[in-house]
Amino acid sequence: MLYSAKLSFCVAIAIQMCIICVWIFFYKRNFQMCGRQYGEIATLTKTEGRLTTCPLIPIGLVGSITVNKTDPQTWTTIEQKYSVIKDGGFVPENCTSRQRVTILVPFRDRESHLRIFLNHMHAFLMKQQLEYAIYVIEQSKDFEFNRGFLFNVGFKEALKDSDYDCFVFHDVDLLPENDHNIYTCPVDQPKHLSVILENWDYKLPYDANFGGVSAMTKEQYEAVNGFSNSFFGWGGEDDDFYNRVVWANMSIYRAITGVGRYSSLQHVTATENPARYKILSKGKEQMWKDGLSSLNYIIIQKKTKKLFNHIIVKTI
Repeated sequence: MLYSAKLSFCVAIAIQMCIICVWIFFYKRNFQMCGRQYGEIATLTKTEGRLTTCPLIPIGLVGSITVNKTDPQTWTTIEQKYSVIKDGGFVPENCTSRQRVTILVPFRDRESHLRIFLNHMHAFLMKQQLEYAIYVIEQSKDFEFNRGFLFNVGFKEALKDSDYDCFVFHDVDLLPENDHNIYTCPVDQPKHLSVILENWDYKLPYDANFGGVSAMTKEQYEAVNGFSNSFFGWGGEDDDFYNRVVWANMSIYRAITGVGRYSSLQHVTATENPARYKILSKGKEQMWKDGLSSLNYIIIQKKTKKLFNHIIVKTI
């Protein structure tokens, strides 16, 4: 009887061991399959002859990243570093990006900042397995700087080149510190990427802030008639833009605070727009009269470079 009990116990242990071995086998198999499906390197789908879709959250992202604010000094240095960059952008070789993204950067007299920006951003964006292109829209010196106008021009000109799904409106002096801050556009609401900034002591300055870096689909941007073209000088255009989103019955999604964290490059404060509050007060009645629908400009130069697409524009 004792022998029978020992035998039953050994059989039970053997069965449990078999179950564990089978579980480990299928776990490893499923893990490998997931790795093939969602890993950094996607493979060709042989039956369909096309690339698989890039993972929603690319494997290999680490969260907090080092931000190098040192100016590379020469364009050649950056070009040599990013040999895979072509025509101002990148297309993943081994998978199909979920969205086609364009980064729009308003610009004037910040060449050092632009080199630092591109040196940081190309590595950041490629790691997220995005198909993207960077457009730098430079304003001629005829008028005070107009950030909203330049975004509108960049939006129009980028769409002439390709059918982009997602538009990221990006200041040249802001550098993301966390690679989990994915530069794509939610289809249901605009996204505010730069939640906390170094020059604001890493605090959201006010609840309605929508400046710095934001992302919208083509349809969302057209639904608010883009930015106002009326804000010459510093301030007001991002607050008006926030109001347009609200008036269009949309809400803003913010990146998680620790993820939406940005380093700031120092610069001389621009001249404030003394008329900004007056323009803001009339924003709702001017929304469909002032923006993409009223955009007038002359392209002085549009040139595709290795690291970015360069547009020089004059307002009329």
